Amino acid sequence: MAITALIKIIKVNEERTGNKDGRPWSMQDAECLLLNEDGTPAQVGVLMLPKQLRGKDSPTPGDYVGAFALGVSLRDRRVEAMLTGLTALPPNHFQKSSRSGQ
Repeated sequence: MAITALIKIIKVNEERTGNKDGRPWSMQDAECLLLNEDGTPAQVGVLMLPKQLRGKDSPTPGDYVGAFALGVSLRDRRVEAMLTGLTALPPNHFQKSSRSGQ
């Protein structure tokens, strides 16, 4: 079962790489807003991008439905929601939604 959320990506940060204890690592994140159903901001945060959405495959700023699955963080072993995919919303998605309720 996937968990979904409405997300507005504001800025995708550059991919960062390094080496820790002889093991290479890379990470990339995006500045984003979690949105209410009507498109209004609910919370602001940083979203860690999975490997398949990094670098040349990273998303562009815009509105998305994010799919998440529960997983265990390798850093601190906490169970948390991890992004598994993004589906772009049409540019006028929230305008249509607000008109249909009137």
